[in-house]
Amino acid sequence: SMILGVVLGLLVTWSNAQQVCKNFFKGMGDAYADVIGLIVCASIFTTGMSAIGLTKAMTDLMEGSQSAAAAAGTFGPFLIAVISGSGDAAAFAFNGAVTPFAEQFGLSIMNLGSLAQIAGAMGRSMSPVAGAAIICAGLAKVNPMEVTKRNALPCIAAAIALMLFL
Repeated sequence: SMILGVVLGLLVTWSNAQQVCKNFFKGMGDAYADVIGLIVCASIFTTGMSAIGLTKAMTDLMEGSQSAAAAAGTFGPFLIAVISGSGDAAAFAFNGAVTPFAEQFGLSIMNLGSLAQIAGAMGRSMSPVAGAAIICAGLAKVNPMEVTKRNALPCIAAAIALMLFL
């Protein structure tokens, strides 16, 4: 669909095809590098958590407590996503470090992993540094913090509901 959109845009604007192709692939490369960069950072974060014993301490704390695991699975990725602007990186970090131990907490791996993924996406929706928030704020000619303020209450309420019902 991206290539089709570029071709249609090229036909409509009658731009320099060589320059359009260079810009298209430069944009794709930049976007790919940024996404992979965040995922690599999340992986390094997870490895660091394990190396310093934080993962073991967290899993020991949550062992046998389904409610503690649900709260950590919701608000861990949620807060990391708010800070980093990436819900996927936050969910990958949590799912790599904690979710494999879900059954020790009385949860299924599928439920805890889904909880972390959805919570990370909601945290990204509330983040003032998320790309979408910055773009939307620019279009609306407001500060990204205004977008965050508007999204905060619904996102926090949805995170609580998610924790309680999933």
